[in-house]
Amino acid sequence: QEKMQCQFMFAREIQDQAFRLRERLLGPRGHHMKVIAEKTGAKLRLRGRGSGFKEGPARQESKDELMLCLSAAGEARGSYEEAVCLVRGLIEDVHSQYKEFCRQRGKVPRR
Repeated sequence: QEKMQCQFMFAREIQDQAFRLRERLLGPRGHHMKVIAEKTGAKLRLRGRGSGFKEGPARQESKDELMLCLSAAGEARGSYEEAVCLVRGLIEDVHSQYKEFCRQRGKVPRR
């Protein structure tokens, strides 16, 4: 069974600890991810440095850059594009929050 998948990578700059990127992406108690998953049937997982996701037999966080992984198989494949659009919308919102975060601190975001 074919699985559709993609990864959204995050620049180190936006991973400023004071900004709390992980919490902003997940939402309160994972709300943002749950809404996208329930609406589309897609699976979402935040992984890499700073994700808090423990993987492999050693149960350690990956040393990869922080990323949001999205996948859809079976019936959920039809909603894959919708899930991608919803994740992009969430990321655009988080980027807007980051720009405001920088503005309040007199910092200039690269993008």
